[in-house]
Amino acid sequence: MRKAFKITLFAFVMLAASVFVFWDAPRNAVAMIIEKDTITQTAHAYFKAEMNKDFPRVYALLAPSSDYKKKHTYEDFLKDISQYPPAEINTYEIIRIHRLRDNDNRENYPAVEKFVQVEVEVTFTTSGPNNVYNYSFTFLKEKGNWYKG
Repeated sequence: MRKAFKITLFAFVMLAASVFVFWDAPRNAVAMIIEKDTITQTAHAYFKAEMNKDFPRVYALLAPSSDYKKKHTYEDFLKDISQYPPAEINTYEIIRIHRLRDNDNRENYPAVEKFVQVEVEVTFTTSGPNNVYNYSFTFLKEKGNWYKG
């Protein structure tokens, strides 16, 4: 009886482990629990830097693998924002962090480990407090750090 129980228990553990390893949904759900605080901190850091016009910090929080950062130095970035100033954020609220997933496009983004969506409601200084805009931003993880995509 004990031997049959041990075999059954071993089979169940192996089945559960293989589901966890090979099926993205439960693995990403656990990863979201582990990563959510860090993602939230990175998103807050990015939006606060935007609000405070802390351009060195904004540029530092852009993903190294992003098409923009690959082609533009910090000096290029400063020129771009002086020619085309971004809308000034008055308030923002992170509404939801969702859709954490592995990188399935390693060919184009070999350094990216994971992607996640950060849904944010924003008001701009020029739009008034009653004009709330909802955006979904992609953040990504590279070399263990989260960045705005």
